[in-house]
Amino acid sequence: MSARLTARLILTPVGESDFADLCALTAHPEVGGKLKHGVLTHEQTRAQLDDYRETWAREGWGVFVLRRRDSGAFVGIAGLWDHDAGIGVAMRYAVMPEQRGAGFTKEAAKSILEFAQEQNIHAVMAVTRDNNLVSQRILVDLGFQLREIREVAHGRLVVFQQATEPSP
Repeated sequence: MSARLTARLILTPVGESDFADLCALTAHPEVGGKLKHGVLTHEQTRAQLDDYRETWAREGWGVFVLRRRDSGAFVGIAGLWDHDAGIGVAMRYAVMPEQRGAGFTKEAAKSILEFAQEQNIHAVMAVTRDNNLVSQRILVDLGFQLREIREVAHGRLVVFQQATEPSP
């Protein structure tokens, strides 16, 4: 799989060379702390990286690393994964705090949805915590619709589904 380009980002399938940046992302309390798994250790991030790479090898799709085109700086991740709660193929994204507020998440998410369409993956899902209003706003702006709210051990999850296009 080759790189995807947006106006300001380069998206590449996650690889071994991204491990240090992934560790910084998953260990950050403002990032990992908002994700389902919480803040991760190096060992847990290694397992996650291995899972991401295995998904790419098995499915031909997965999680991309986001870097700025102008500087090469690490922005975060965005991509697709098979959600472990039986939800289906879900979009996942996480951006470093210092890169937030510039619209990178939405820019990357649009590219991921185009990629999903190219891969014939339909009804992409997305899951976020009920208190992550920024993520919910991004999903609604991208055309996702609320599907359900789930009570889980660590709180409430809001499940969104990509709106299907009307039939011609």
